[in-house]
Amino acid sequence: MRKILTGLLFALLLAGCESTVVERVQPAEAPVSFSTYAWGVAPLGDVPDASAQNVELDDELRQIVRAYMHQRGYRLVEDSAAADMVLDYQVSIVEEEVASEQSNPGWDAQFDSNAPRGTVELPNRTGAPRITLTLEIGRAEGAAIWGGSASKLLARPEDAAERQRLLGAAVREIFKDLPPAAGY
Repeated sequence: MRKILTGLLFALLLAGCESTVVERVQPAEAPVSFSTYAWGVAPLGDVPDASAQNVELDDELRQIVRAYMHQRGYRLVEDSAAADMVLDYQVSIVEEEVASEQSNPGWDAQFDSNAPRGTVELPNRTGAPRITLTLEIGRAEGAAIWGGSASKLLARPEDAAERQRLLGAAVREIFKDLPPAAGY
């Protein structure tokens, strides 16, 4: 099932008010009833040379998804062969960069027409990372049945409460059509 939804991974450049952009998987098959799941990927804490920032984000995401799945009646099992479904995910962090007239002559650096040449007025939240979260649930070696992708500019990446709130909202939105576990 480890197919990356390349069409869903995107980085939107939005100015002003930034909202979470969500796109859901269009299931290839009819919904089925499951009650157990297993992680399809190892935690980043087990991966050598993983950055501390990514390991922390990975841990937070796993806790949020585990709580959501538990709330819907699903039970986590360690062995993916014993699970009804496999949950794969990918988190990407894109550091926003600002070009300048000197490094990219084709880019119009002057946002204010009254500013002297060479002066750049940066848009709000420039430099904030954009987090794109992709979640997929389906049978092992099969296509995703539920899931999707969410992208959000994170204004204060150092604020753990804000990160967790945004991740929680993205998980709920991506999985809003996920039915409760069988027998729940």
